[in-house]
Formats: sequence, C-alpha cells, structure tokens
Amino acid sequence: MLSSTWGSPSGTVQLPKEVTPYTVNIDQGQLDRTQTLLKLSPIPGECYENSLPDGSRKLGLRREWLVEAKRVWEEEFSWRAVESQINSFPNFTASVPVNEQGEQINVQFLGIFSQNPNAVPVVFLHGWPGSILEFLPLFSLLREKYPDPARLPFHLIAPSLPGFGFSDQFPNDRNYGMEDVAFVVDSLMVGTLGLKNYVVQGGDIGSRIARVLGNRCEQCSAVLINYSPVPPPESFDFTTLSEKDKRGLERGDWFRNDGSAYAMMAASRPGTLGLALSASPLALLAWIGEKYLDWTDPLSFTQDQTLPSGARYSRKLMNEIIASVALYWLTGKIHTSFYSYREAFALNGRVPPSSNAQFPVMAPKKVGMMWFPYEVIPTPRAWIEKYSNLVFWREEEVGGHFAQLEQPEVLAKGLEDFIKVLQEK
Repeated sequence: MLSSTWGSPSGTVQLPKEVTPYTVNIDQGQLDRTQTLLKLSPIPGECYENSLPDGSRKLGLRREWLVEAKRVWEEEFSWRAVESQINSFPNFTASVPVNEQGEQINVQFLGIFSQNPNAVPVVFLHGWPGSILEFLPLFSLLREKYPDPARLPFHLIAPSLPGFGFSDQFPNDRNYGMEDVAFVVDSLMVGTLGLKNYVVQGGDIGSRIARVLGNRCEQCSAVLINYSPVPPPESFDFTTLSEKDKRGLERGDWFRNDGSAYAMMAASRPGTLGLALSASPLALLAWIGEKYLDWTDPLSFTQDQTLPSGARYSRKLMNEIIASVALYWLTGKIHTSFYSYREAFALNGRVPPSSNAQFPVMAPKKVGMMWFPYEVIPTPRAWIEKYSNLVFWREEEVGGHFAQLEQPEVLAKGLEDFIKVLQEK
C-alpha cells in the first residue's frame, strides 16, 4: 500500500484543529448487502432498443454491456482496492460554513500540501457523475514526478462537493446552487485552510463553480477549466470556424439533441429520480455507466475486450465506471447530487444568477481553457475569448468530458504551463 504521508501538512501549511484526518472505510456489512442486491437484481431480456443491430448506443445503454459490467462488479471488482487508492493520499474532513449565518456541514477533501514556500494552492472541483476519484490519476502522476514534497510546486486540494461522496449534503431548508457551493469552497480554502489566494481547476459542474469563484471571490486569483459551453458572440462569422471547431459544434448538437434528456429529468424531477436510483445498485450502474461511455473519448481507453455481438469495449473504463458508481452507492449520495441541474435549466423556482448564466465575464481574473475534442459541448476559442479574460489556451487531440480521468498527463502539463503563464504575467 502506498504511503499517505506524501504531501502531509508540515512547514508551509499548518492545519487548524477543526481539520481532522479522515480514512475511507466502508462497513463490510454494507459491502455484503451491495453484493446481495446485485445478485438479486434482474436484467430484462433483449429488445430492439437495448440491442440495436448496428451495435450502437443511440437509443441507450446496450444490454450486453450491462450484463458484463454486473458480472465484473460481482466477481472481480474490489472496493477495498479503491479505498486503498483514496487513502494513499492525505484525506481530511472539516466543518465548513454554508452561509453567512454560520450554518455548517462537514466537507471531506484530499489535501496534498507542498513544503515549497512558493507553492501555488490549486483546488480541483469535480462534476456529475464525477467525484474525487477523477483526480487520483493526476495526483498519482504528480507524486511520481515530485517524490520530494519540497519540490512540489502546488498545494493540491480536491473536495467532495456538498451532497457528493464523503461530504455532507446541504440542509433541507431551501434550494442550493452553484453560488452556495462556491461559498463553501472559498470558505474551505480561505477560512479553514487559511490560504491567501488560490487557483481553481474544474470541468462540468466544477467549471461552473469555478466561474462563480472567479467572478465573486477575491482570493480566487485564476481559473483553469476544461468545459465552457457559451453562445456564439453576436454577429459571429461562422465561415471563420476551423474544421476542428465545426466537428466540435456537431458534437455539441449531438449532445443537446440526443444526449441531454437525463439532465432535464435531473432538473425537473430530481426527487423521483433520486428515489428510483437509490433502490438498486444495478439501476445506478446503468444510469451512470451510459454517461461515461458516451462522454469519454474512445481513444482515451484501449478497447481491449469484446462483447457477444462483437462490439469492443474497454475493461479499464468499465472498472472506472464501477468504482464511480460504487462510491455513489456506498455513500448514499446519488439523490443529493442533482441540485445543479435545477439551476442550469432555471426550473422549480431556481433562476440562474447572473454570475453563472451562460459564461460570466471574469475580468480581471485570468482564465485558462483546455479544449478536448470529445467534450460534450466543445466550444470555439473565439467564443470563449469574448466572454472571459483568456490568457491560456491549450487545444488537445484526444480526450473527452472526464479529462482529468482520461488524460491525466495532459492535465498535469496544462496545469504547470498555466501556472507559469500566471507567474510571468
């Protein structure tokens, strides 16, 4: 087992007493019950929609993939191995305020602290259906590159967002949204950890929170994102688009027309959806598995296995999906993770705040963007420049929506280069 002492607080960062070490350790009885539920959960027979003759998923998840994923979860997957991976990094919990009145929740976070006095604090924010698991490959790479904590150029903080993973959910008294999450993250970084400034990195929901932080929070000095759906500027000349941009816009059209029904469900009926998905680990595997399969770049994972139909799939990606689903299931947090969608669609009384509608103007904060071709809504550079103080642009050849998980080497290089640009400027 890897040592969790790498990046432990000392020297440059002294944690207050309200921050306590944390170890992930799910009760064995809960793991046994999950196995029983999986074994007792039936998979319906083949039909046209779940077994399309062309081998595609254009009408939803393929039955044969779910059959194999269920078998792997029951017979081969080890949650204890996932725990060991998480616990190989320093973990903490802290009681963090959720509002100006001081009401608090417990927030779990990975906290890797450099002994370099010039280290730059970076907070990493996951999305849905993501978690802190997305950042483990990236952090592992940095641990290999900087085995001496005195040389690590960053403090790395990755919280489980409120209502996700090992963090508490928001109170039940009202709607909560991205500004509330930003308040919690800023309170953790500045109020709890005592950091004078920080950079934020995120995709999906994390990028939306990052925009709020960049727009509203003084100590947030810069924003590096890998997801930024924005509208075209007024009177934009579409004939100036590159072929790569055109393919990106086609990808975005596919997502809006064929891949976003789940989001409307999460926005309009999150109560029903949460109750249904919390009743069966297999149902949750189908719901989340589909997103990973559709949103990741096929080139990010070797398609090394074959299903009965002849369709190829990646065992590594399947294992990552099962780990993500298991985390949601074992923490009982799928039903508390949908709140961001209500805000995104302005449904049920939740109106997007101006700082989060589309893409806020984040000047004078500096913005970096890492563009991946298999993102669900790849956006042309010219559009992003219109809405932000863009100082860093990196266009990648491979990668999708879960860029931190799919391309950790690329993210690590992009982060280091972005920080260099900030320091030069």
